[in-house]
Amino acid sequence: MFHFIVLHSQNVDSSAFYTVKEISIKGNRKTKPRIILRELAYGLNDTLPLNQVPYFKKRGEQNIFNTQLFIYDTIYPVLNHETKTITVTISVKERWYVWPVPVFEIQDRNFNTWWKTKDLFRINYGFALGFENFTGVKDRLVLLFQRGYSEKYGMSYRIPYLNKAQTLGFNMLYVFGRNNEVTYKTFNNAPLFIRDYGKYLRSEHEAKVGITYRPNLYEHTTLEVVYKSMSVEDTVVKLNPDFLGNSSRKIGYGSLQYRYTFDNRDNKVYPLTGWAFDAWVIKDGFDLSPASLVNLLHFTTSVRKHTKISDRFFVSNLVRARTMNPDYVSFSFNRALGWNDLVRGYEYYVMDGQRYVLTTNSFRYQIMKPKILQPRVIGRIKQFSTIPVYAFVNVFFDAAYVEDKFYNKNNVLNNSWQYGYGVGLDIVSYYDLVMRFEYSFNKQLQHGFFIHLTSGF
Repeated sequence: MFHFIVLHSQNVDSSAFYTVKEISIKGNRKTKPRIILRELAYGLNDTLPLNQVPYFKKRGEQNIFNTQLFIYDTIYPVLNHETKTITVTISVKERWYVWPVPVFEIQDRNFNTWWKTKDLFRINYGFALGFENFTGVKDRLVLLFQRGYSEKYGMSYRIPYLNKAQTLGFNMLYVFGRNNEVTYKTFNNAPLFIRDYGKYLRSEHEAKVGITYRPNLYEHTTLEVVYKSMSVEDTVVKLNPDFLGNSSRKIGYGSLQYRYTFDNRDNKVYPLTGWAFDAWVIKDGFDLSPASLVNLLHFTTSVRKHTKISDRFFVSNLVRARTMNPDYVSFSFNRALGWNDLVRGYEYYVMDGQRYVLTTNSFRYQIMKPKILQPRVIGRIKQFSTIPVYAFVNVFFDAAYVEDKFYNKNNVLNNSWQYGYGVGLDIVSYYDLVMRFEYSFNKQLQHGFFIHLTSGF
């Protein structure tokens, strides 16, 4: 639905150009105006063709919402046909930006693998203090104190714009983590674990600094320098001498990471229209000698396309591929599918390898358009007084091929095509929450009900 106010309406030329006379913003108590104005494809005194005003309105609202700073936003253009000018008012409702919340999360790869065992040891707990929009410029500060299955202590800070042109940004991170349990190998495409309540079997440090470059609304480039170190106990090395490589207990290495993204999708969390392209190059290790334990070059790319077929029907497609060029890769660097990426229907499995290609495809029907709920319990808190909710049913088909040269002896799903299909219900709400309830089948005719808290794209 478009909101327009027209002054002095008359027969007008729809191809005529109108000048943006004024831009005002309401509701931004913390967010600096320049952060919101950065998301518009036009500025003060720019000229817009009259017949393109609805497009610029909708696109601007999508871009502002995708900053993930606001619960909702609306742009109101006021058209004056006599003076051929436009006065723009942007109305926003800010999110809750400070999250002093307890950490309570499942460590497993997904909820479904944890539910099989209901192992309370595999729970993380603690305290995370997150400051979104920390100084009003879309920056983010996070302090982490986490115990439980994975102990983690760290901090991160990200600021998207440092210069006047709002194109250059900066990020930094430091995390220390350690575990009493380690995945030391995979067998029959399932992780095998070793656990010792009396000592930490693995410890890790990671430090990172990076710069970002955003020349326009839809392109984003990141360059990061990373240092990582890991140490494990002798118990892990005895079970798998290739865990870190060459029966080693410790590694430390530098990494250079470059990522380019083009993304003009309407919604970053649950997109329905638009497309995105990613290219990610990582060089792990700079010691080129044959004795080096870490000398890997990774390249990952993906294309995501989202198409509106009719008012309620949508199609989403993804293709992702990764390759690395080692003569040898240790087990700890060999992850592929079943961790962050997966073929639906294979939630209980992992398919590790050096190269893979994955495609996911969904046909969606919107059974509930955005509806505003007003819960009485939390209604007094302004940022939670209205909860937008919408829902989709979908059918899907995924397929993947993982190539593994080194650890495929007892992992029969590797080095062959696997596929899964099924039906699902997606419920989307604010604060980037997507709940997926799916019934899936795989190539082996195994089937089951699965729950996810991500969009799948």
